[in-house]
Amino acid sequence: MALFPVTGRFVGDFVPHLVAVDTEDTMDVLAEKVAVHSVGRRIPVPDPHPGYEVLLADAPVPAATTVGELGLQPLQWLDVRFRGHA
Repeated sequence: MALFPVTGRFVGDFVPHLVAVDTEDTMDVLAEKVAVHSVGRRIPVPDPHPGYEVLLADAPVPAATTVGELGLQPLQWLDVRFRGHA
């Protein structure tokens, strides 16, 4: 368990964020940590809420994958979007 910095952007938002995640965080947890800065602020909250997915190099990452398993570089760019929105 170690803090790890990533650059996260919610798809549709123009502001990227420096987000501290844990190497044991799953993609679902990472997505929540990124989304909290955008959804409900500059990105409207959909009803019903579909959940989130993380994209690395434009490819979805399985939700159960941990940050440590990805082999990311510090400050690596990750996108987050609503699940099911291509």
